[in-house]
Amino acid sequence: MKKFFLSNWQIVLIVVLSLFIVWPLFIPGYFSHHDDLHVIRIIEMRKCFADFQIPCRWVPDMGYGNGYPIFNFYGVFPYYLGAVASFVLGYIGATKLLFFLPLVFGGVGMYILAKELFGKIPGFVGAVLYLFAPYRALDSYVRGAVGESFALAIIPFVFYFFLKLVKSKERRYFVLATVSTGLFFVSHNIMTLIFTPVLLIWILFWLHKEKWKATRLAILSFVISFGLAAFFLLPAFMEKGLVQTESLTRNELDFRAQFVKVSQLFIDRSWNYAGSAPLSANTISYQIGWPLWWLVAMSFIAVVFRKKRKNVLLFTFLFLIFNFGAFMAHNKSSFIWENIKILSFVQFPWRFLSIVIFSGSLIGAYFISFFKGKHLYLLTITFSLLAIILNWQYFRPEHFYKDVTDESKLTGASFIDQQKGSLLDYLPKTALEPRELAPTEPQVTRGEAIVSDFVNKSDSWSFRTNVSQEAIIEVPVFDFPNWTVYVNGEKYPHSNKNVIGRIMLTLSSGEYNVSGKFLNTPTRTIANTITVVSLLSLALIYAKGRKFFV
Repeated sequence: MKKFFLSNWQIVLIVVLSLFIVWPLFIPGYFSHHDDLHVIRIIEMRKCFADFQIPCRWVPDMGYGNGYPIFNFYGVFPYYLGAVASFVLGYIGATKLLFFLPLVFGGVGMYILAKELFGKIPGFVGAVLYLFAPYRALDSYVRGAVGESFALAIIPFVFYFFLKLVKSKERRYFVLATVSTGLFFVSHNIMTLIFTPVLLIWILFWLHKEKWKATRLAILSFVISFGLAAFFLLPAFMEKGLVQTESLTRNELDFRAQFVKVSQLFIDRSWNYAGSAPLSANTISYQIGWPLWWLVAMSFIAVVFRKKRKNVLLFTFLFLIFNFGAFMAHNKSSFIWENIKILSFVQFPWRFLSIVIFSGSLIGAYFISFFKGKHLYLLTITFSLLAIILNWQYFRPEHFYKDVTDESKLTGASFIDQQKGSLLDYLPKTALEPRELAPTEPQVTRGEAIVSDFVNKSDSWSFRTNVSQEAIIEVPVFDFPNWTVYVNGEKYPHSNKNVIGRIMLTLSSGEYNVSGKFLNTPTRTIANTITVVSLLSLALIYAKGRKFFV
């Protein structure tokens, strides 16, 4: 153990320094943040587990109690992990774990990547810069963007494993690159959109440098990683027309209202817990962070004026990514946003700060690698302390709520608030925004009938009814492909032509057992199959595919 600590003291120190940014998670209770829906998402995922709805797509309690297909479209990996952890830690404890893990492992991942590129000491500086980047504090303690935080923690590992795969062609790195990329793809849609082009250029860069020797392995790894994530990626993209995605890009979510100034990126260090309003004094912070961008500027000067240059192509790649990310956050890039329509779903141009802090941290490590001896250690200590001192105070929420427990979060007005949270994000096309909580049982809207024994699960519902006069019964569940209704065991027609878009059926006089089942569309079935085949292929290649790694 002592030998391990001595040989890996940088990782140990990074974990210790992480205490400066995770300490709020150890305070009893809960804390404020914008996206306060993680607890209910974990609850809903747990219900999917109980009903064997794997992969989870439809949840019963959100959508103001009408249910909706959040996990068909919203990054799922953190909530699978949170649901498993909740069996041990409870719901609030599991939610805090979802904040804790990316904050710590983001720094560890950046160290491993930067160390491979520039050495242990420069790698340590890069990790500290990434660990204390203000944008990561914004994600965790202001916005509560758990999925984005996970993506930012995973992506350094993805870059590292592909780098090692291209260099070594080893089986373990093939598996690690494939699995880590698959997890990245199912963590956050927008980070996938932003980072995937950068990742592809990264892979091509190293393939070229290594004379294209691992081309087949790199392509196969990337394809299988996409296949592993296909259960989520394909429906999320191909079925987006089934939900009201226009709500994701209107008003304050329109990218045209979210460009930031150069001064906000480089100079302004004000910190606020309000929403994003770039033209207002009462807004969140959009800073790249000191001393991160200072090191980028000094690296550029060093490359231009030093006689002995090293890794100039790598620096150029990282420097271009850094500047491209900053450019995309500014309104001068509006012509790109206007012409690439899918970028509208990024919503906030300042989300490109993700690739800015990623590339900037690596550039910081690159600058430190120029020095040796006492100058190396002096600069390492100086810039590490500056990163900590200038930024650690951002890593705290605005308010702590010490009296919040699982019970209080799951009952009364608090639970109802979570049920109606983000209501319009994934509302089915056939539904209207509900103005009140869904009823707890089916409603007879015409005719005469008695309804009893209603059970509403994550992917099914059922009730009994005695109809004395032909009746229209409205089930408190939004209709969505492929909800299928059965009456006395036989498939039965239904509609959603009521006021709000719930499942509705007409029954003549008699006694009935009525049920509904959420079935897969062809797209979901194909996507699930691709994931299973990809998983089996990965296992087979690892076990039997020695020829791939020769």
